[in-house]
Amino acid sequence: MGRRRHLLVVGAFALQVGLLAGPAQAQEAEPAADGDAIVVSGYRYLSEDTSGTTGLPLSLEKVPQSITLISEDFLEATDARTLGDVAQYTPGALFDGNPGGTSSVIKLRGFAAGNAIDGLNVGALDYEPDFATLERLEIVKGPTSVVYGAANPGGIINQVTKRARAGTLSHIELLGGSWDRWRIEGQLAGALNAAETVHVIGIAVHEEGDSFMQRVGSAKTVLYAGIDADLSAGLTGYIHGGYERYRRTSFDGIPTLPDGSPAPVGRSFFIGSGDFELVTPVVRVNGGLDWEASSALSVSLKVNYLRSNTTGESGFGYDLQPNGDFLIAVNKITKSTTEAFSAGLSGVYKFDDLGLADSFITVAANYQDYETQQAGTIPDMPQGDVANIFDGVDAIEALFNSRTYPGFDYGLNRRLRYFTLSTQASIKVAEPLTLLGGISWAKPDVSKQSGTGPWQDFSGDSQTSLRLAASLEPVKGLNFYASYSESFQPQLFIDAVGDVLPPLAGEQYEVGVKYVSPDRRILLTAALFDVRQANQARYDQTIDLIDRYAPVGKVRHRGFEMQAVGEITKGWQVNAGLAILDPTIREDDDTTLIGKTLTFLPKSTASIYTSYEFGGGAFVGGGIRYVGSVKTDFDRATRDIASYTLVDASAGYDFERFRVQLNIKNLFDKHYFVNNYQTLFYGNVVGEPRSVTISLRANF
Repeated sequence: MGRRRHLLVVGAFALQVGLLAGPAQAQEAEPAADGDAIVVSGYRYLSEDTSGTTGLPLSLEKVPQSITLISEDFLEATDARTLGDVAQYTPGALFDGNPGGTSSVIKLRGFAAGNAIDGLNVGALDYEPDFATLERLEIVKGPTSVVYGAANPGGIINQVTKRARAGTLSHIELLGGSWDRWRIEGQLAGALNAAETVHVIGIAVHEEGDSFMQRVGSAKTVLYAGIDADLSAGLTGYIHGGYERYRRTSFDGIPTLPDGSPAPVGRSFFIGSGDFELVTPVVRVNGGLDWEASSALSVSLKVNYLRSNTTGESGFGYDLQPNGDFLIAVNKITKSTTEAFSAGLSGVYKFDDLGLADSFITVAANYQDYETQQAGTIPDMPQGDVANIFDGVDAIEALFNSRTYPGFDYGLNRRLRYFTLSTQASIKVAEPLTLLGGISWAKPDVSKQSGTGPWQDFSGDSQTSLRLAASLEPVKGLNFYASYSESFQPQLFIDAVGDVLPPLAGEQYEVGVKYVSPDRRILLTAALFDVRQANQARYDQTIDLIDRYAPVGKVRHRGFEMQAVGEITKGWQVNAGLAILDPTIREDDDTTLIGKTLTFLPKSTASIYTSYEFGGGAFVGGGIRYVGSVKTDFDRATRDIASYTLVDASAGYDFERFRVQLNIKNLFDKHYFVNNYQTLFYGNVVGEPRSVTISLRANF
């Protein structure tokens, strides 16, 4: 049955691609002046500027790299709440769990994704961003070390914060849904002066809700403001910032039986205490200046600051036995702080006036300071640390609540700083052929402190990264490309003896093709990639509640991705994708692992979301998300996590300035599991059952 569902999803994707290649060619184009962004009704996909992430002032179809844009319209249409939701509608992206319920872990091409805000790297996130404050997400797949110096090999997810512009609407929205979920969102936008050169925006959100799991609840409050100004001819600036506060019941999954089988409990079963809450306040400020000095030269300066701190109690279980016994533990987090500061200065010089049309060179300098501080207490369990799953939720919760303090204190501080210089040059050597080359130099400073002990230095040498690419455009809108890029990323994972793992280092080969229709309503992309990576972190064991990792000698992730996005005909839009991944171990100190497939990575994923707007204001939409089975042991000593297919649906109506919308997720109530930690040590998390939301928005 799993294989049959996979074929159905792939077949649906192929059908959509066929449709895209047909009637889209005959649809009426909307004319636009040169340089103007064409915005189709519904999802905005094809005319966004991605130079802040790629470092290349090129249109989307000419960037020699696989990129997926997720617009604000798409997030609203699908009622996407988390980065995990987004990943399941993005080819090449994987939702890799939500440890502790704090934030989604996303992998790109099988490797952990980096995170950026407005093009500046911010490291790992300890919270789930609220999409009301974002214009779009830019998901760039493959190494970006030439841009950022140090960057994850799989790629990066860039959050583009919401700007205030002429025509930005104000609105208020009310939402209600399953498990007493409710949300109120308001946005005010307008000009501050008669000349309309200064625009402001303010956003406020409050949301609360329970869960399909017993005892679990959450709440968040979001405040956001931004100023965008035309300061003078050719000079623009902005400053955006906000405060967010997240509260949620701690939950870390249900332990599996020794063979990897799910525990014999229902989907709503909860291990922990309803009194254990994790609270995360987040403060972020970012700003920038963009100067068009001349038709040839432009300069950009950006700065970004982000701080989050999670505190509270977390309870979890592990090591479930056939008789129902399992171990429990409590972690009182007194500090889990993430603080990131980054700044970047870049310039672009175009060679058009020198007779080299569509050619340019970029130079950039970036600095990042990323620090994490973890401290807490493991309390005593006077009634014992063994619970029995057959005793039920109430009895297990009583055991968690019996913890007493003081207990065992722990602490771990980690710091990553680096300075990067980089340059890229793109030269159109002939009308159809463009060559690209880039190089970066980065000097990392990596250090770690355990408890109150001395700081230890793991910095290593400076690193250079290369990027080479060639693009061929035989006809306008059709681009073939081949690229080579190198990756370098210092790691903050700790091994069994407390040392920081050596940096990730690798290379990627990619060939692909992109096609954008003449009216820029349709974008088709396909890419083959081969990523070779050393020192990939693999879960090893847990010591004093700190997960320890071991580096894998060398891994090779080969794969294929394809995507179709845009408007097929007037009112009919689609976002469809397919990805195949083959992750294998090439070298390792443990020779028995060579040639084996890496665990906890599905080999195939596919998705499609499509919507149609009828005349008169009515609209409908639907989506399918497929994730292949996941291997949990190199030798299959434990059971695979089964594949799953989820179906979503939506419908609504626009009348005058109002919109009402209904969303149903997991329409057929599929029972599925997601793993949080790349190990069965803590078990798996049950996927969300069918849920329903209805929202009403008024624009003014």
